[in-house]
Amino acid sequence: MSQRTEDKEAAELRSLVALMDDEDGMVYATVRERLLSYGPAALGYIHTPEEQTGLAAQRLREVRDLILRSAIKEQIRGIKRLPNGDVDLEEGVFVLARYRYWDIDPVLYTEQLNTYAAELKGTLSSVTEKSELLRRTIAFFVEEKGFNGNREDYFSDENHHINRVMDTKIGIPITLSVVYLLVGKGINLPIQGIGLPGHFVLRYTPGPGQHVYFDPFNSGRILSTADCEEMVRNLGFNFSDEYLQPVSNRQILERILRNIIVMLEKRQEKERVETVRQFIDTLNSDL
Repeated sequence: MSQRTEDKEAAELRSLVALMDDEDGMVYATVRERLLSYGPAALGYIHTPEEQTGLAAQRLREVRDLILRSAIKEQIRGIKRLPNGDVDLEEGVFVLARYRYWDIDPVLYTEQLNTYAAELKGTLSSVTEKSELLRRTIAFFVEEKGFNGNREDYFSDENHHINRVMDTKIGIPITLSVVYLLVGKGINLPIQGIGLPGHFVLRYTPGPGQHVYFDPFNSGRILSTADCEEMVRNLGFNFSDEYLQPVSNRQILERILRNIIVMLEKRQEKERVETVRQFIDTLNSDL
């Protein structure tokens, strides 16, 4: 595309955005369809802080959400499928993050994850005891890198998106666990996600039948099977041994999306709730 064409499109997009407060319904319908036709290219021109009110802001948020709905669904369909039928977790979490942070560059975060993996590998290189390996791993994330649970603002939008969790070093149980999983994958660390009802923890498996559970949200606290059972019951659920089985990458992504739905429902954002439900349907469409 020539510079002249780019300038022309930019000028049109700015003009279309400026017309979003036109009270003539026919004008708005025409402007809306034209903006939608640009797809993701229009997103850079739609700036609507959540606290901003008024007709234009409401309409722009609607258009933005429709564009994102289509674009993210397409990207979800394109997430790499693994030989076992699962999906690639790293690619998946960054696709989901684009719903809130469209312009993020996953490459920058992948580089950071690779750096963490190299540093952790160096930290563990002299460790021979399996129990010490887990202790050092937890210390690396919690004490050295500062990752921990966001208790002050648990339902913050940022807690659900991997880029912001990596930026701020705080998050909810599942997104903090994803950081551990992605770094651990880079050095073949035997950890897996465990989706307890109401909470998400990790399982370290140094050998056949050897399982140690730990909680990234609570400073990596070591958990016994009895601790996990008590946690589940305290959250109001009946316990089942099935809850201690590892979950798939696809299940992790779906759970992140369901957590986002809970957050949006608290804000009474019904249209976005429907959008995220469509993301879940798309994620599972090939099952």
